[in-house]
Amino acid sequence: MRPLCNVRTPFKEKFGVPRQSLLVEEAEGLLSFPKNDFFVEAFRGIETFSHLWLIFEFHLIEEGSFNALVRPPRFDGKKKMGIFATRSPHRPNRLGLSVVKFKNIEILDQEILLRVEGIDLVDGTPIYDIKPYLPYADRVENSFSSDFSLPPKMTQVEWLCEKPQDFYLIEKVIALDPRPSFDKNSDKEFGVSIAGKNIRFKKQNNEFVIVSWTDDMSILGGEI
Repeated sequence: MRPLCNVRTPFKEKFGVPRQSLLVEEAEGLLSFPKNDFFVEAFRGIETFSHLWLIFEFHLIEEGSFNALVRPPRFDGKKKMGIFATRSPHRPNRLGLSVVKFKNIEILDQEILLRVEGIDLVDGTPIYDIKPYLPYADRVENSFSSDFSLPPKMTQVEWLCEKPQDFYLIEKVIALDPRPSFDKNSDKEFGVSIAGKNIRFKKQNNEFVIVSWTDDMSILGGEI
C-alpha cells in the first residue's frame, strides 16, 4: 500500500498527542493532495459529511514492536489487556483508525487542501484512506466498552506565565494528562511540544500548572 499523503498536525512528537480523536477539537489536521483529475473527482461530495474516518499508519513504531498484552494508560499501568482489546499503537500491522470532524476543503491551483478538526495524530503520519462517517452504521446503540466507555477526565489547568494566542489547544492537551502511566503520581516538571511551542508544566495541588513556554524547538517532550 502507498499512503495518499502525510497529514500535518500541531504535534511534532508522540508525547502530548491526545490518546483519542475529537477530545481536543482545536487540534487541526491539514491533508494536502496534488490537483489532478483523480483527486478532484475523488473528493466530490465530501463536504456533505460532518465527520470522516482516517486510516493511517503508526509510522513511529518500529516494525515488530508489539506484544500480545499491553498496559493501557487509562489503567495507570496496573492492568494488562490483550492488544486487540485496546487501541495501543503497538499493533501487528501498525494500522490505526481515527474519526475526525470535517472543516473544509479547498481546491487551489496546484493542490487540494482538506482540513479536519479533533485530530489525534503526530505530524507526518501517513494516511492510507479516507471514508465518510455514517451515524446509522458507525454508531451502535446500547453498545458497551468495558472500562473504556467513559471519557477521560479533564484536569484544571492554570497558567503561571503569559498565555500564547493558541492557549485553548494547549490547555486541553495538558488537561488530558499526557504524562506516561508510571508518572501519574509525580510532581516533577515535564516538557511537551504543541503547535511549535515548548510547554513546561507540572501537577500541583490536584491541577496542572503551566510554568513557561518558548517558541524554539530545543526541548523535546518528556521529563525536563
